[in-house]
Amino acid sequence: MTRYGLVLILGACGSQPSLPDATHGGDDDAAAGSPDAPATAPDATPATPDATPATPDAFPGVLDVRIDCHNDCTLHATPASIAVPAGTEFEVNWINVGDTDCDVAKVDEFNSVPIILGLEPGTSYHDAVRQWCGSFTGTFDFEIRICTIPSYIPVDCDG
Repeated sequence: MTRYGLVLILGACGSQPSLPDATHGGDDDAAAGSPDAPATAPDATPATPDATPATPDAFPGVLDVRIDCHNDCTLHATPASIAVPAGTEFEVNWINVGDTDCDVAKVDEFNSVPIILGLEPGTSYHDAVRQWCGSFTGTFDFEIRICTIPSYIPVDCDG
C-alpha cells in the first residue's frame, strides 16, 4: 500500500485573486489540469528541517524540485517541467525555497494523490516512497497549491 506524507494543513492567505489560467507565477511553463486535491492524507511524515537536497546531483535517481512558494499566492518551480526517457524512474526531493507553506499532489485524468500538505519555507521532503514514471509512459502533473490556488509542473514519462 502506498503511504502519503502529511506535514501540516495549509491555511489560505487572504482573498484569492482571479487568475486567467492554471499558472500563477511568471515564466514557469505549466500544464493544464483541474482536479481538486483532497484536504487530508492518511499518514504523517515530517519534512526535513533544512532545505538541503537528500542526494545532490543524483538525477535520474533523485530529482531535486525547488518550489518557490510565495505568500502572494504565486509559484516559481525549478524545473518548470519534467521529461524523462521511457522506462526511467525517479524519486523527488521537494524543496520549498519560498516564503510560505504549500501543498504538493500528483494529478492525472483519473485521480489526485496528496504527497505533502503544508511544506514549510526552508524545509524539504525526500519522497522515497514513490518512484515516478518507470514502466508508465504517459503524462501527469505535480500540482502545487498555494493559498488554495493550484499551479502545475507537467511530467512526461516518455520525453
